[in-house]
Amino acid sequence: MPDPYPVPQPATPMPRLVMAIRWTRFVSVLAVISSLIGALLMFWIGTVNTLKAVLLVINAEESMVEGSRISTTELATLELLECLDSFLVGLAFLYFAYGIYSLFIQLEKTDTDSGTWTKLGGISTLKKTLMEVLIVLLTVVFVKGLLERLSFRGLEWTYLVIPLSILALAASTRLLQFEGTDTAKRKESDP
Repeated sequence: MPDPYPVPQPATPMPRLVMAIRWTRFVSVLAVISSLIGALLMFWIGTVNTLKAVLLVINAEESMVEGSRISTTELATLELLECLDSFLVGLAFLYFAYGIYSLFIQLEKTDTDSGTWTKLGGISTLKKTLMEVLIVLLTVVFVKGLLERLSFRGLEWTYLVIPLSILALAASTRLLQFEGTDTAKRKESDP
């Protein structure tokens, strides 16, 4: 006799499709490897620029570089600012690589031995951090360019584009921070 009240069976998901979707996350390994290579390259460039600055100071026989009003120490300072820029870009690549790894590849595991810089809340945290690094990078580029322009040529009004970009990025980062706190407050107040 057939059961008059059949128990509905749960819909079985398509296991092969689900597995295929789960395996596609490993394509992000390409982004992780590329970012690590980029970080190593930027660290190498920063190290070379640091050595150039040291050699400039050690081999400083002339007080002025030919054809300009810039001294050797100012030129070494510009090289060090360039190395700072390279190291910051390398650190941004490193942070991006770890962020992509922890978001897409290492889903179930948690590393209890890692430091606080590795605690990543999500893609929005990664984007916000990279925007903050971009603001610092633009500031370094602006200061470096300002020193170069003051030494080699005069300033022009068009050079105000970079500080205005820095202000716009800082304002948007601040607005993103306010949006994140408003969203968190709304989630806490919901029953």
